[in-house]
Amino acid sequence: MSFDFLTRGLELTSAREREALLYLKKHRILDVLVHLTSSILFHQPDKPREFLLDILSRIKIAKTTSVDFPYLIDDSNLVSMFEIMDPTNQGFITPVQYKEALKNLGLLDSDEVIDENLEVITKDYFRKDVARKTLKMWLSF
Repeated sequence: MSFDFLTRGLELTSAREREALLYLKKHRILDVLVHLTSSILFHQPDKPREFLLDILSRIKIAKTTSVDFPYLIDDSNLVSMFEIMDPTNQGFITPVQYKEALKNLGLLDSDEVIDENLEVITKDYFRKDVARKTLKMWLSF
């Protein structure tokens, strides 16, 4: 889920509301909240508050060390996602499919443009670029 999806239809009547929305967007706060909510729903821990604190702690540690960030989607999930978009096993998807996948993963900024001059997106490119964009998202917190 992207920032734009979550904020679509909001009527901002004051400068303070617009300022608050820009702050949320700049710091990708809604992206973090969506990730945390998705993680809770996926794992359904017995102690959700402790689980959230653990994830936030792991994010903090990962930012200062070489430890991996707590990803909800791992490489095998990315491969599966790619294969769903490539049902005839051609080994590539279109830039339009790639853009939609990024939107679904919450990794496409509203102002970001995908190079649609690329003829195809290979599985390797897909995996590496999604991993890069996910890392970029975490580093922005």
